[in-house]
Amino acid sequence: MNWRHLFDAARNLAGVANGVAPGPGRPRQVDLRRAVSTAYYAMFHALCGSNADTLVGATPTMQGTDPWVYAYRALEHGLAKDLLNQYQSKINTPASIRSFARVFGNLQEQRHEADYDPRKVFIRREVARLIDRAEVTTDAFWKADSPDRRELAACLLLSTRRSRRP
Repeated sequence: MNWRHLFDAARNLAGVANGVAPGPGRPRQVDLRRAVSTAYYAMFHALCGSNADTLVGATPTMQGTDPWVYAYRALEHGLAKDLLNQYQSKINTPASIRSFARVFGNLQEQRHEADYDPRKVFIRREVARLIDRAEVTTDAFWKADSPDRRELAACLLLSTRRSRRP
């Protein structure tokens, strides 16, 4: 799953493209809602890919193995936000990981509103900003040193004592 393609899909749903003015007319709420949800899933899949790459291996050969897929699929949505929040508050956590954790948590909340709150109204420019911020933050996260992302992956996936995490 290419998380970058998910950001492209989110922009298409919202009726905005990279560096291009919004298309004519107002997008439907259902499209804006799906755009928010898709942007969240882009971040989620980027994190899953980082976890698998740093714990199992980033080569195409390793990415085709069962252990890589197991590591990719191991992250739980419900715990991800909480564990990221705990991790990002650690001393010496790189800024890109702290920022990723904050934006991920915010976007997960937005996704819940998009998927489950029928009263919520989304505005195209706000959705476009959410998508842009999520993508910029995710790009910076992927540029973090591999050992830092590996430590995060181990924290997110390997401890069975959830309450004793950082």
